[in-house]
Amino acid sequence: MTLRARGEMLSCMRFSLVVALMLWCPPAWAGKREAEDLRRQIDSQRSGAGDLERLDERRAVTDEITMLRSWIDEAATQLQKDELDKVREVLDRCVAQTELIRQKTTAGRMTAGAVDKEGALKRARERNEKTKLAIQQATINKKALELNTK
Repeated sequence: MTLRARGEMLSCMRFSLVVALMLWCPPAWAGKREAEDLRRQIDSQRSGAGDLERLDERRAVTDEITMLRSWIDEAATQLQKDELDKVREVLDRCVAQTELIRQKTTAGRMTAGAVDKEGALKRARERNEKTKLAIQQATINKKALELNTK
């Protein structure tokens, strides 16, 4: 084996070793980037919780919003401890809780709309019944007047 061939072989082996290490051991900057992404998600969830609170006009889901805020705080605490798996788990719970809050808020609005419509229907029926009674009374009065004039 020539010196040049041996050098190329060592160079190739070094390159293979470097590639294997890069694939086997994730670089430190990947962890930092993931932590920053999780930080952004936590901040997004925090601002979303405020938005959900403003949308809850009837205060029907205050308990759920309080729980969401506590989970967001828990995620921030876990992130400070560099427990990224736990942060992801808590953020998944936050996303599900946010969806639950939205659904309950929407259901509350729909229920309130249905109650309003039922009230309007009841008033319309009462008005209709009063009108029927007034027509019946007018018919009776008309017949009585006709009998009196004969």
